[in-house]
Amino acid sequence: MEIKKAKKEDCESVYCLVSILKENLNYNKFKNSFDNNLCKDDVFYYILWENYNPIGFISVVINYQLHHAEKVATIEELVINKQYQGKNYGTMLLNYGVQLAKNQKCDVIELTSNFTRENSHRFYEKNGFRKSGYKFKMNLNS
Repeated sequence: MEIKKAKKEDCESVYCLVSILKENLNYNKFKNSFDNNLCKDDVFYYILWENYNPIGFISVVINYQLHHAEKVATIEELVINKQYQGKNYGTMLLNYGVQLAKNQKCDVIELTSNFTRENSHRFYEKNGFRKSGYKFKMNLNS
């Protein structure tokens, strides 16, 4: 088991994992976003590998938020291949993200999760996160 920083050639593997979170994800748009973010200093992509198989992925974005007046880490994606779920691999990646945020001197780490992902909510609460609000969105391209 090994956690490694994602590289450009890992795009297809990451796409397969992130597609678990969002069906019908456009690969070309995904690849463009992946490639653009990969070279940013405040975006961190890590893959959990087992015997050369990508089984999990976490992305963490770090920025200064005015309402915190400090650096904030946001977990944008955390996903484990379905056949590996329930084996503490998610906890391993989550802890990796939390440690990354601590190393970056962040004040807080946060994430959002869809209302329908009740198992994920229990997972995050079990790992020390607490519900603190709602996320609102408006689709602009529909």
